[in-house]
Amino acid sequence: MAEQTKIEWVDHTFNPWIGCTRVSPACDNCYAAAMSHRRKWARFEPRAPRRRTAPGNWQQPLRWNRKAEAAGRRAKVFGPSLADPFDAEVSPEWREDYLRLIKATPNLDWILLTKRPLVARKFFANRKVPDNLWPGITAENQAMLDLRAPHLLAIAARVHVVSAEPLLEALELDRYLPGIDWVIAGGESGPRARPSNPDWFRSLRAQCAAAGVPMFFKQWGEHGQDMRKVGRRLAGKLLDGEALRDAPVLSSRA
Repeated sequence: MAEQTKIEWVDHTFNPWIGCTRVSPACDNCYAAAMSHRRKWARFEPRAPRRRTAPGNWQQPLRWNRKAEAAGRRAKVFGPSLADPFDAEVSPEWREDYLRLIKATPNLDWILLTKRPLVARKFFANRKVPDNLWPGITAENQAMLDLRAPHLLAIAARVHVVSAEPLLEALELDRYLPGIDWVIAGGESGPRARPSNPDWFRSLRAQCAAAGVPMFFKQWGEHGQDMRKVGRRLAGKLLDGEALRDAPVLSSRA
């Protein structure tokens, strides 16, 4: 459940547990639910048990941390990719174990994306957020951005992330950009993927550029820039012919 990831904006993916419940339009075609169903890992349903991954899997980040320290560089970790880190149905003890692991790997920057930032806000109300934990939200449309961003920005973290993937409509980020440190955007993949209008990504690019916020354009998904369904490989990863791969640059870890 941990791997040298294919997700371009991080170095590793880690899953402390598997399982979730769909809560918004971004979940409609959930790749994690489909993968978990095929491999009989866990059910993505309300009140279904979440599956904690094996102890050996939890040792992987410690190895990544040692390698990053030896190489004199930081590595980014996305996790979980097959769950929501702030799923209210996850055992609080599991989440405490996860936080201890993050604290024990100071050479790794952990990007934890959630669709439940209110749970995250409550969790960190009486806990310090480690500098290497970057909480983020999924914002597939304006309603979800407006619902989730205030809770995200109320968390006293060093870096706040917004993932606009799959992007399902245009977003107005302006009122939140002073507190957002990284925007990741992309289209939807899978057999029932919905197209994204290229003007939505152009607008995000312009808003981020005006605010000096780095943006990472991940992919078009199944539909190309002309909104025709051509498959991920042909659709590519360029926005108006350019790769957009900006990420936060932090000057100090003090």
